Amino acid sequence: MISALNEAFLYELRSIKNSWYKLFLITVLPLISFFLLIAIFYSGVVRDLPIVVVDHDKSELSRSVLTNIDSSSTMKIAAMPTEINEAMRLVQSSKAYAVVIIPRHFMQNTLLQKHPHITAMINTQYILVGKILTSALSTTVMQNAAQVEYVQNLVELQNPKATMASISPIGIQVTPFFNMYQNYFYFLVSALLPAMWQIFIVIVTLVSVGTMFKAKQEKAFFKNEKYIGVKLLGLMLPYTLAFMVLGIGYLFYIYSAWAFQGSFIVLVFGMFLTVVAYQVIALLLFAIGFDYARSLSLGAVYTAPAFAFLGITFPIYNMNAFALFWRDILPISHYMQLQLSQANYGANVFLELDRLIVLFLFWLCFIPVVLLFKIRLHKSFKKDIV
Repeated sequence: MISALNEAFLYELRSIKNSWYKLFLITVLPLISFFLLIAIFYSGVVRDLPIVVVDHDKSELSRSVLTNIDSSSTMKIAAMPTEINEAMRLVQSSKAYAVVIIPRHFMQNTLLQKHPHITAMINTQYILVGKILTSALSTTVMQNAAQVEYVQNLVELQNPKATMASISPIGIQVTPFFNMYQNYFYFLVSALLPAMWQIFIVIVTLVSVGTMFKAKQEKAFFKNEKYIGVKLLGLMLPYTLAFMVLGIGYLFYIYSAWAFQGSFIVLVFGMFLTVVAYQVIALLLFAIGFDYARSLSLGAVYTAPAFAFLGITFPIYNMNAFALFWRDILPISHYMQLQLSQANYGANVFLELDRLIVLFLFWLCFIPVVLLFKIRLHKSFKKDIV
């Protein structure tokens, strides 16, 4: 048994050495993909989103509002057209994300306490951008309103402390958990890298076993029907090691800059369970029909949408039954819960047992894999005898 495992392991190592394609898939291409994702989200914080402003008032107060908008790190005024139609054309041509309209007599109506409205039209087709601009514009306008109210009340009360209390009698302190600087790099990249990583695991596994069958080398590799399961484990072992190195590498990169709260050993063990789970699933996809091209398509369908089901950008509790089902059959979704609970929350190890058990249960798919391979090889050897 050990000799069969060692033989299969060395066989695949030689195959990787002699195949630039396999070597490229486990080294250069994943690294390029990782670096590309990191480069895209490296800034971490959304800044200087372009907006256009139509100022019909052109008063001292409207200029103050514009100054506050432009001084915000989130927004920048890209243009100040005189007509609303021109401003809308800029949004439609994707040169700006929002239009802010300051009405005529804005300052006069404000001083007369007629509660004038500043109109903000935001392109919420980009959900994240829309939420950020809505929050930033609301905060900026409220600051201007508070400044005006402060000056008016100060004239009446002649007491700065009493004036401040009259504007905001109840204070609130908001302290964000786990991502204090609201950095998008922290929570997006830490999920995008595993989502990309699991795609490579499945594709590389399918390439390994698929190219063997495509080249009609399966008979020489397995030789007979004995130790089929062991031979498959040996075939996958080089890739298990390669993807463990890649996985640990991205963990070290992400959490070298952010504090890791829990047990790194538990997370690495969960990563190992995840790698093997995906390899077993890839083997099952191939064994269903022993069709190389079709199994690659199935692998892509299975892994490509995984990021949407992780619960990072869309709440798990708002997913429908099918989405929850799809999420449950993805090992990466269980691994990401483990990564978040260990890295961010420092959860007790015993609380992770259910996730680790679920990841291990995916390994049971190896039983039908071995059975399907035995049936296929038995038919093949039988034909040779006949």
